[in-house]
Amino acid sequence: MQKFNHCILCHASDFRIIHQKDQWQYLRCLKCGLVCLHPKPSLQALMKNYQDYLPVQPEEVAIWEMMMKPVVDKSANLIESRARTGRGRLLDIGCGYGFFLQEMKSRGWQVEGIEISRPGRQCVRNRWDIHVHSEPLEDLSLHENSFDVVTLFYVIEHVLDPLRLLTEVKRVLKSDGLVLLRWPHSTPIVKILGPMSRKLDLYHTPYHLYDFSPNTIKKLLALSGFKEIETRIVGHTRPSRSLGRWASTVFGQLGEILYFLSGGNLLLPGISKTTLAFKASK
Repeated sequence: MQKFNHCILCHASDFRIIHQKDQWQYLRCLKCGLVCLHPKPSLQALMKNYQDYLPVQPEEVAIWEMMMKPVVDKSANLIESRARTGRGRLLDIGCGYGFFLQEMKSRGWQVEGIEISRPGRQCVRNRWDIHVHSEPLEDLSLHENSFDVVTLFYVIEHVLDPLRLLTEVKRVLKSDGLVLLRWPHSTPIVKILGPMSRKLDLYHTPYHLYDFSPNTIKKLLALSGFKEIETRIVGHTRPSRSLGRWASTVFGQLGEILYFLSGGNLLLPGISKTTLAFKASK
């Protein structure tokens, strides 16, 4: 057990080390279960690292597109079935190469993105002709009540202050606006693998600053001003390597089946989750 500053969700100060790589430690809050990196990189270091986070080679971009295609399609369908304001304005935070933005644009949505990485921004602008911001949402001063939907695919685990980010997401969403987050759930696999997890580095140290669970992501969204919070299994990635593709397909489909058969009550640990929530009234 280790004393730490405090948990961003429950303000407890009792943590246990569950993973370590070099000088980095992942600590689990003993009260609410949130996992966080210690020490955290500075904002300046993060911004510098993410400038070139995405690869630039066309073949690697194509691999990325293939990997995300099932998630893009199913997430687009889910949004269109759940959004309460019709086809309107959508903001994708951490939009990468713009695959999801282009899918939603092709369906009649007005879209724009935010991407810190230069290769990602250039791809979005040049390939898709979609407007993309280069600064974090918190620094943009976008108009209040501007968007019908805000999406964050594999972003929330990278953010120094996720509560501040989601509070700003709420501000720019219209009344009854929808937020969708897709996030990794790595800690259960780290626990199962034990010492072997150090070699695999499932947290992508030090890029993942947090590892959420269905309970902690729900608490985070509630604290940020969201309601009707629902976490579910929605699609799976399709990695280029055969072993990774097999594992992702098998466990992803198994997760979807178990979620469906249980009436939404069973979320297979260790695989990526998708969380939906609506902006709560003031």
